[in-house]
Amino acid sequence: MNKNLSWILGVTLCSLLIGGCGGDDGTESGRSGENLVDPTDPNALSQVLVIPGALRVEGSPPQGSSDPSAPAIAGGGEIETVSGDQAVLEVVYESPSGYVDCYVQVAGADDYFLISAASDITSGTIQIPVNIPEGVDTGVFDLYTCIAGQNGAVSNAINTNVGVTYSGGPPGGGGGGNVICASSDPSVGTLLPCGGGTQMLDFCIDQSSGSCYYAVGSQQVNCGNCGSGGDITTIQACAERAVALCL
Repeated sequence: MNKNLSWILGVTLCSLLIGGCGGDDGTESGRSGENLVDPTDPNALSQVLVIPGALRVEGSPPQGSSDPSAPAIAGGGEIETVSGDQAVLEVVYESPSGYVDCYVQVAGADDYFLISAASDITSGTIQIPVNIPEGVDTGVFDLYTCIAGQNGAVSNAINTNVGVTYSGGPPGGGGGGNVICASSDPSVGTLLPCGGGTQMLDFCIDQSSGSCYYAVGSQQVNCGNCGSGGDITTIQACAERAVALCL
């Protein structure tokens, strides 16, 4: 744990030193209406979306199981968001064996996201953050979601309709959230292995507000302000809580 913690604190200190990750001039693609990603192109969109801690896998998620002990999930519906912000999928589940994996796919894409976050809790709500880059244009797309129980049986699937509006904001500006994570931007820090398994420990920060969090699969540990006014003692305590999720 001490070794992992030292790595994680290194990520935190890096984030503090670069002033909330906003020191970049922001020559990213997809600014000022140019080279925007069309949200109706599932493969292009899937390549730019970021789910903290998830692994990208070629192919399609597993199909639902007829096993009577398979999890049952509900949710879906509609989400409205803006480019540069974060959409949160909420999956309400019942499962006699808890769950071990969550699957999310942009409907029609050739790959999907695998989130490994085992839990033996038999019912509750799973929250899955989906970061939408600023370079995504206005449009609508669907996210297909299912989970697998500890026994390997796969749940039914739900579809969430996501409407995104292009914010048109400058890089590093305010407005749309501007959440960036180590998993998609190395300037934030390093994506770290979590507990020796398939999970990864991600670090994310909102450039607008300075608020930050660690993410392990579908779980998040909020750290408060990691910008120039952040309290390093508080952030270190947050890092310790994040490491505990890996154990």
